[in-house]
Amino acid sequence: MKKEYLDKIAEYGQLIVVSGPSGVGNKTVLREYLQDHERACVSVSVTTRRQRKHEIDGKDYWFVSVPEFERMVRMGEMLEYTYVNGNAYGTTKKSVEEARARGKNVILDVDTIGAMKIRALCPDATLIYILPPSWDELKSRLSSTGIYTEEEVNALMEIAEEEISCANSYDYILVNDTISNTLSRFAQIIHSNRYSRNCMKEFLDSYIDGEVKPHVQSYKEALL
Repeated sequence: MKKEYLDKIAEYGQLIVVSGPSGVGNKTVLREYLQDHERACVSVSVTTRRQRKHEIDGKDYWFVSVPEFERMVRMGEMLEYTYVNGNAYGTTKKSVEEARARGKNVILDVDTIGAMKIRALCPDATLIYILPPSWDELKSRLSSTGIYTEEEVNALMEIAEEEISCANSYDYILVNDTISNTLSRFAQIIHSNRYSRNCMKEFLDSYIDGEVKPHVQSYKEALL
């Protein structure tokens, strides 16, 4: 195969959408994965939520005012956005497209509503849902953070129940029993997914136009 087609396979990054209930460990899994995979990057979400002490603007989130967020929505700048507990969260189209064009595998950590919006706009996206090993373990993880009140934990558990019911709409399901196991499975999915039909569509179109059609046309002309 010509080098130009081999290069075509690798030149455009994947879009990986990851979801899971609060407390399942999505951020830990993604942080560990990014440390060993330079080609991958996490898209930084835009939010109107108040910045916490340990968070860095532009790294954990882009923190914006409510009017600025609403302007971005009106201008069609958002790939997806949603509202959780009175706060707005979203991902810009520009940030994702620019990263993929640079060959980066862009990973989005969003809720199920955002994931379905992305699937509608980006059919080549791969959706992965991460489950906790048990319901009790999820509640224990949320309580042990020290961030949430008991009332907030119960509210998050109700949201988790609704979200998990949507997991059947995802391409892959992972159970985060241990970080090492989940990391291994996550990496396998992204590696093998590089050659899936959706990710290979652009390459296949180029291959057919550049290789197959010219030869078929030459063959037909030779028969005349």
